[in-house]
Amino acid sequence: MSKIGIYGKVKVYFMDAKKTLRVIRVCLVLFFLGILFGLHTVVFVEVETALFAKFLGRGTWMAQTLPVVSTWIDTLYVSITESYRAYPVMAYCMDWLSYACIVFALFIVGAIRDPVRNVWIIQVYLAACVLASLLPWVVGPMRGVPVFWRVLDGSFGVMGFMILFVAYRLTRRLEREAKVY
Repeated sequence: MSKIGIYGKVKVYFMDAKKTLRVIRVCLVLFFLGILFGLHTVVFVEVETALFAKFLGRGTWMAQTLPVVSTWIDTLYVSITESYRAYPVMAYCMDWLSYACIVFALFIVGAIRDPVRNVWIIQVYLAACVLASLLPWVVGPMRGVPVFWRVLDGSFGVMGFMILFVAYRLTRRLEREAKVY
């Protein structure tokens, strides 16, 4: 049963355990889908950079509007295609990266099934999101990655953290309420 509590002058809505668990699972499934979204960028990196270069690279509206972005997209496309042509083993490295994405996604399934028992998985992913937000700022300058791209890369960690933080707080609430009964 849902209830409303009054703290000071603020009304706070409390969900019942079933609704809380549902919201937790929705958050974790969203995070799971985010990991799978990242998987496609690894598996299809050559095709996707070709499409980006075609629609946003040199000679497109993007080159007129934001030439820095257009130049970076062309750089990515050339880097990937030339590396894959000259060193096909680099694609094999990306295959292993896609394998890692699948393994990461599988771990979240345990938290979806039983978030209270597997809260440690949510905690590990929260830490991973913080690291994913910081990594572009640490290694990006060493690799020549422009600032706007580092912001984009780091934003995935920030978004993931926000989704997981909601799941984490609700999981802790569910855990506290379970101990009361």
